[in-house]
Amino acid sequence: MLPISKDFWPGRPILLKGESFSSWFARVAAANGLRPAELYRIVQPGGDRNPRDLDRYADIHLLSMMSDKTGISVEALEQSTFHRWSGTAYERDDGLVKFDWLPPAGREKAKRCFGQQLCPLCLAEDAVPYLRLEWRLSFITVCPKHQRLLLDRCPACNEPFSVLRQDRHGGIFCWSCGADARGFVGDMPPVDPVPVQEELLNTLSQGWQRLGSYGPVYSFTALRILSIITRLIAGGRHAYALREWIANREPRFALPPANLPRVRDGALLTSRARSVLVGMAHYLLEDWPHRFVAASQDVGMSSRDVRKRVDGAYPFAYADAVEWNLTEPLIGSTRDEVLAAKEVLRKRGHSATYQKLKDLRGGKSRTMGELADPASEGAAWGQGRYWKLDGVSAEVKEAARLAAHRSGESVAVWLDRLVRKELNMPSMRVF
Repeated sequence: MLPISKDFWPGRPILLKGESFSSWFARVAAANGLRPAELYRIVQPGGDRNPRDLDRYADIHLLSMMSDKTGISVEALEQSTFHRWSGTAYERDDGLVKFDWLPPAGREKAKRCFGQQLCPLCLAEDAVPYLRLEWRLSFITVCPKHQRLLLDRCPACNEPFSVLRQDRHGGIFCWSCGADARGFVGDMPPVDPVPVQEELLNTLSQGWQRLGSYGPVYSFTALRILSIITRLIAGGRHAYALREWIANREPRFALPPANLPRVRDGALLTSRARSVLVGMAHYLLEDWPHRFVAASQDVGMSSRDVRKRVDGAYPFAYADAVEWNLTEPLIGSTRDEVLAAKEVLRKRGHSATYQKLKDLRGGKSRTMGELADPASEGAAWGQGRYWKLDGVSAEVKEAARLAAHRSGESVAVWLDRLVRKELNMPSMRVF
């Protein structure tokens, strides 16, 4: 029982085990006949019309106010926010920096943010539906209880979930279309990500992880390196090559690489894609740095590809491994050398484009750019990025591209699912 005081609000739901602050805040609002935005304007007069992601941005003044009006301690409320992982999932929070594994939820201005995940089966079983704080960690992709992918967007309208923007009371609903989240079911994952999830949660719990010869490092350092590797596999010109390299050595990842969308911003990836890509990145993180170095060298990545910034923002265990193993040797770029390289390519039947010259000689130079042949204007039939839509009108092709992008999937996967549904065919075994 919570203590009774004349200053307490009438509706004072308890904080449930593992519940996020945003979830509890929405339930407090509903218990007092308010929407979350209305309650927020009461406790934060003059603030934004719609509250920002309170799991991250609930400050001590808001926590104290909510504590005074509900009888729940500030310490308990603080532990229901991202502060629980301060010094473990991230080093510090200045309110501006992007977190690697804690992306924002709902909408930030005009940008859709898919940081809120949920398991509809858990919500359906709850006596009182509520959101777990661990669902905010983006390396968590599958419910360990139900073995189903978490949802990070409404299957009915593809909008991100945002409990702080919903208008209805007594549950978890899509703020955009009003769909009850308990009415959905997550898909089966293409791989089993639970062992990796458990290991990463254990890293958070103990606050450190051993990285080969670099010894124990802070958990936020290990997670930072994992995020960098995940981004290399998710996007960039070596993404498909890295996926194939891993798939050839680890059977559980032997999936068509093109069936995963290739994007640089991991926050836009669906739980389906993350369940695979995080597992792949974790595989390269093992035996650090030898497996990662071998993969990088085999697919032709150098320090230029894996370390873009020079401001010292990379963890030492990553920067040092790259510096010692992947730094390119200096190569001259005289006009005669480039012309000789062009002649070699022509004898092999290749056009001497900048990329071909770079692959042949290594490194980059202005001379190569000046002397390179122009690249082809477009890919041949059946080879372009959206070749599955060859012969389709430009209007329909653009609409399909946008629809696939909104659903967070590649065009190939999105189109395959649509056609299978139209023809009453069974779903793909993977993806």
